[in-house]
Amino acid sequence: MKKIIGLDLGGTFIKIGVVDENGEILEKTELPTPQGQGRAQVIKVMSESINNCLNDSSRGKFLGIGIGTPGLVDEDGKVFLAPNLPDWNNLNLKKIFEEKFSIPVKVENDANAITWGEYKFGAGKGYDNIICITLGTGLGGGVVLNGKLLRGTKYSAVEMGHIPICYKGPKCGCGNLGCIESYVGAKYIVRATQEKLKKQDSLIKDMVGGDITNIIPKIISEAYHKGDKVAEAVWVEVGTYLGAFFSGLVNLLNPQVIIIGGGVAQVGEILFSTIKKVIDERSFSLLAKEVKVVPAKLGKDAGIVSAASLFLS
Repeated sequence: MKKIIGLDLGGTFIKIGVVDENGEILEKTELPTPQGQGRAQVIKVMSESINNCLNDSSRGKFLGIGIGTPGLVDEDGKVFLAPNLPDWNNLNLKKIFEEKFSIPVKVENDANAITWGEYKFGAGKGYDNIICITLGTGLGGGVVLNGKLLRGTKYSAVEMGHIPICYKGPKCGCGNLGCIESYVGAKYIVRATQEKLKKQDSLIKDMVGGDITNIIPKIISEAYHKGDKVAEAVWVEVGTYLGAFFSGLVNLLNPQVIIIGGGVAQVGEILFSTIKKVIDERSFSLLAKEVKVVPAKLGKDAGIVSAASLFLS
């Protein structure tokens, strides 16, 4: 049985595991990402965790090491402009780890990797054309067209969260104005809720002890499931923004399925049904009726499975 090491590099945690060719995790571990210690320390922790996986099994049985990382990734496995990681720019992860371990390494943007993992083993299995997003602090995403992961001329591209939907919109963390992420990321959702609470009573206030600075998306989700009208209005608004955003992508790409994962998506059906309703209203009807909007399936281990899946084309 051939095996693959999948490593999901995040700003907070490094998740790593050994995965078989069917996408099953055979072993896994999670380590904190070193904070404020420079990229050499992050690479050291990555190396140690990879070495532990290799030492537990025969090295010859591994197809390779797949790495999902924030940032733009070029065709040579070099990473640029990674948020939340120190000095993570112009860094050739592929070369570093191939020279260290003498086995093949594939590096991909983390959202692109998640898209490929969902295509191979998750909610996108059985389809040829998919859009996949992860919705949490921000919005990341990827596209598979005709069975191939969509990349740019040289870089991973498909920076979906930074597609502007309003040229005079709010400033995004990337510095641009009106990016979709600045309307549906966790900070926006909290801010929109706080504004509504200035005009309307809500269970949410009780859930945070009257201190609205303690609001997080999970609390808004819980309030919605308890029947709170403010929370319902927030999620309909988020779904409407996403639906309008996806309407353009449906017209552009004619996907079969749109997959939505990440912590914010856990609110459930109200988000998915609102998105689909807006797509049906705003996209070309022939294209809209072809597309499904579904939750991601790979769950909390998505990053590990997806990084490993880079070796399964």
